[in-house]
Amino acid sequence: MATDSSIQEAVRARSGKDPPEEQICGPAPPPSFMLLANAILGMVGVATIIVAYLYEAYTTVFLTAISAIAVAELLGVASVYLSRRRLQESQRRYQARLFIRNLELRDMAMRDELTQLFNRRYFYSRLERELEQAREFQRPLAVVALDVDGLKAINDNYGHKAGDLLLATVGKLLVQYTRTCDLPARIGGDEFAIVMPETDKSAAFAVANRLQQAMESAQVFEADGKQLNLKLSMGVSGYPWGGDDVDTIVQWADTYMYAAKTVRRDDTRPSTSHRSSKR
Repeated sequence: MATDSSIQEAVRARSGKDPPEEQICGPAPPPSFMLLANAILGMVGVATIIVAYLYEAYTTVFLTAISAIAVAELLGVASVYLSRRRLQESQRRYQARLFIRNLELRDMAMRDELTQLFNRRYFYSRLERELEQAREFQRPLAVVALDVDGLKAINDNYGHKAGDLLLATVGKLLVQYTRTCDLPARIGGDEFAIVMPETDKSAAFAVANRLQQAMESAQVFEADGKQLNLKLSMGVSGYPWGGDDVDTIVQWADTYMYAAKTVRRDDTRPSTSHRSSKR
């Protein structure tokens, strides 16, 4: 990262002040042919009793009818039980599919498609929650802003596919070099940010320096025999030293980041000397 003094001057010059749910329908109940058989057998039993009464053949026919009705009722009860079990199992399967689908849709809505990092909307929502907890429990919170240097030149020289590959690599490296409790996100075209809970000012700057060194030493790809590497500008802010609301904290992180970018651009620009001439 650029030196503190040069960044402070760039910050003052830039800011003008000193730093601080797809609906899945459940299944319809399956048709039960056993219930139909139950109804038919019941009707046959009633008809048999009537015929037995008319012809006074009480004993044998009556017992036969009673037996048929009993069998029909048992079959009906078994059919209702099995149908209800099948319906409950089908409903559980559909509920599980619906739950999984909702999770997938929710995850898609809060992630960037190219880098698979969290997107800008989720970043600000999560930062708001983390800041509320930090204020409530008086714990530190840090935000690191990152910008990829020279992305336009890579797109112009090697094509947008190469630029997309570079951005996707940034996403993988951010996941690799951050903690599981941190939240790396892509918040713009070539702009990224990290929410780091339980991280004070000194630790945040140390993490940012290590992260920049690790990412800039990683080889992205080779094109036309030339190895391309990442160049990043970073800015760090947080609670309580950088403000006590989301907008202020993010603004200072951006200010430091653009100040670092300005210093780096000036450091790589060829120096020229002017000799004064006497008249």
